[in-house]
Amino acid sequence: MAQLRLVRPRTVDASNSNSLDEKKPEPGFSYTVVGCGGAILAVLVLLLFVGYVVDAFRRPTLAIFGAAERWAYFIANLVVAFYCFPAFKATKERAFLYLAFAALAFTYGALFTLLFGQRLPSPNSRAELVFCYGLRHFAETAGLVLYAWGVVLLARRAHGKRNEGV
Repeated sequence: MAQLRLVRPRTVDASNSNSLDEKKPEPGFSYTVVGCGGAILAVLVLLLFVGYVVDAFRRPTLAIFGAAERWAYFIANLVVAFYCFPAFKATKERAFLYLAFAALAFTYGALFTLLFGQRLPSPNSRAELVFCYGLRHFAETAGLVLYAWGVVLLARRAHGKRNEGV
C-alpha cells in the first residue's frame, strides 16, 4: 500500500536560483547576552595580561617564566575549548564535548592561579582555603578524567574506522 506524504512547497528566489525562500532565525536576546558577557570577560582577561606584563619588570626571571607558563596553559586550553565546542555541534560526537569541558576545567584552574597566585592571601579562614583549593583540585581532576575519556572515545572511533576499511 502506498503512503502519501504532504510536502511543504518551497518557492525559489528569482534573483538566485539556488537559494530557497525561507526565513533564517535571527539571533535572539540570549546570543546578545552571551556575546556581551564574552566581550566583558575578554577585556578582563586582557587587563589581567597587561597587569602581568607591566609587573614582569619588577619580578625575578624565574617568576617571569612561571607567569608565562601559566598564561600559555590558560590560552592553550581556551583554544582547545573554542575548537571542540563547534566540532561537537557539527558532529554530535561526545568526545569533543568531553574535551571541551575538560579544557574549560583546566582553564578555570589556570585562571585561579593567575588571579590569586600560588597561594591565597593569608587573612583567610581555614574553611575558605580548603573550599577554594578543593574546588580548584576537583575541577582539575574532573578535567583530567574528561580529557582522558574524550581522547579514548576519539581513538576508539579512529580504530573502528581503520578496521572497517581493512
